Amino acid sequence: MRRSLTFWVVLGLMVPALNSAAGNDEVLPLTLDHAIEIALSENPMIKIADREIERVDYSLRTARNALLPSLNAEGNFSRNFKKQVMYLPDGIFGPGSGGAMEMGFDNSYTAGLTASLPLFSYSIYQNIRLTEHDVALAIESARASRVNMVSEVRKAYFGLLLAADSYRVMSQSMENAEKNLEDVRKMFNQGMVAEYDLIRSEVQVRNLRPSLLQARNGVRMAELMVRVLLGIDEGVVIVTEDDLESYNEGSLLHANSAGLDLTNNPDLRQLNLEINRMHTQFQVIRAQRFPTLAAFGNFQYMTQANDFRFSNYQWANPIMAGIQLQIPVFNGFSIRNQEQQVSIGIEQMQMQMEYMDRNIQMQLQNAYNEMETAFDQIESNREGVRQAERGYVIAQTRYQTGSGTFLELNDAEMALTQAHLNLNQSLYDFLTAESDYRRIIGMDDVANH
Repeated sequence: MRRSLTFWVVLGLMVPALNSAAGNDEVLPLTLDHAIEIALSENPMIKIADREIERVDYSLRTARNALLPSLNAEGNFSRNFKKQVMYLPDGIFGPGSGGAMEMGFDNSYTAGLTASLPLFSYSIYQNIRLTEHDVALAIESARASRVNMVSEVRKAYFGLLLAADSYRVMSQSMENAEKNLEDVRKMFNQGMVAEYDLIRSEVQVRNLRPSLLQARNGVRMAELMVRVLLGIDEGVVIVTEDDLESYNEGSLLHANSAGLDLTNNPDLRQLNLEINRMHTQFQVIRAQRFPTLAAFGNFQYMTQANDFRFSNYQWANPIMAGIQLQIPVFNGFSIRNQEQQVSIGIEQMQMQMEYMDRNIQMQLQNAYNEMETAFDQIESNREGVRQAERGYVIAQTRYQTGSGTFLELNDAEMALTQAHLNLNQSLYDFLTAESDYRRIIGMDDVANH
């Protein structure tokens, strides 16, 4: 409880001090769950991926609409400046008849409706399947974006906790050094210690200040990364509600029960979908060899006249319907060449799939090994912290009673600081390795991160 409270004080008081006019800024209490939730809802890359799903969904609707009947209306007016002629035999209607005879009127009016319905078209069905693959790819791409975003947020958030814990350790070390300096100064004034001890304690305090400033700058940089991923303005003060230790136990249990399963790996799933899409693309090309059958109908409303007195016109309304069968015969081997091109592309992707699978298996095993190594290191470093704390208490007591030297006390203080830093680093190493592991196996569910 005391550790958690100290952590709150470090971030809750230090971070506002790094921002001007912090008293008027909004405070955002942040946990890992909350950070991931904000990133998945506010990050532009996630929004772009979701919009891509909507876009290809409309493409699928367009492809399916090709199965529906189409109806087109048209109207036409034409002026015959010189009428068409028809040639008749001379004398067909008596002496002087025959030859070239003009036909029709000056004006022609036509309005009509044309309907068509595909009865069988293999290419339409294959185009629909191809678009369905595009939808599946867009969905998987959006999932991959979420997987990568969760991994990036986890690493950035753990980086912020590491920086804050390091700052806390350095602050505690500075506090211990200043307290030792105060004690040594009192003892020096009483003639109990040599001037050398006073000089060493003053130098120790001065040497710690650059490290403390560097740790504070590390918090700033880590916080900036979190702000970028989550889209948080500078006017909002981030206050984390936990530390690295609070994520350790549950994570270790997960590491011991994890399996090396790549079923949900985003890269492999997307490549597999690409291969399936290319198989369908091959069928789309082959569909050009199949005949097509369509029904059609036509209705017209038409007349001709030499004037614009529509009330005196005689209108005709011919109606026509039928079935059209189109059989491809020869196309210059273009379909065959396209099929060969796609077949080679499928072979290339399958080889790429095998290579990627081996590479990702290696990455997954490496991430798991790093978790195991960090797990062992965490336990060792925890014991190191306990021993360093005990050693510091002993060295401080020995020095105050005059049985120990300041050099022993200084070494104990440095060992304690380094032990805490080593523990924090091993915790961070485990959590980042686990983040890589989760990304590789495709864990994108906020509830399972």
